[in-house]
Amino acid sequence: MPYPESMRQSLRLLEASRTERMREVFPRMSPEEKTELLHAFHPDFRLEGMREIKVGPNKGDRTPHEFADQLEARSRIDPDRIDLDRIDHDVDVLVIGGGGGGSAAALLARENGASVLLATKLRHGDSNTIMAEGGIAASSHRHDNPYLHYLDTMGGGRYMNKPELVKALGA
Repeated sequence: MPYPESMRQSLRLLEASRTERMREVFPRMSPEEKTELLHAFHPDFRLEGMREIKVGPNKGDRTPHEFADQLEARSRIDPDRIDLDRIDHDVDVLVIGGGGGGSAAALLARENGASVLLATKLRHGDSNTIMAEGGIAASSHRHDNPYLHYLDTMGGGRYMNKPELVKALGA
């Protein structure tokens, strides 16, 4: 299916500005500046948006209010209505999560002859994968460079990524 005209116009504008954008140099932030920015704006660092969990194995841990509310809420499942002796789905592989990793795992298992059930809380593809800094990055264009891609990916992960996995991603 071809792109609609509005998208083709946007692509033409992008292509027309590519040479100029390739010459732009953005100053790199120091690790301290990045940390300061995260602490100022990222929800995980905003104390007023978090509270301690009151129950369970994570009791005392801080988490966003909405997540704590869910963990502490009454279960929506009635245990008296669950029959663990009855098999609803008999499969070789159960994949939980319909994002990039779960979908890839389900496809690979199926291609290798396994019967597969993929369970996801949202629609297939509605996942964190599509929100990972705008998608899954790879050095795939003529201006891309695997070395720079590696550095960008490591920086995007605040240098907590596993270097051998980041290297494999760019291979």
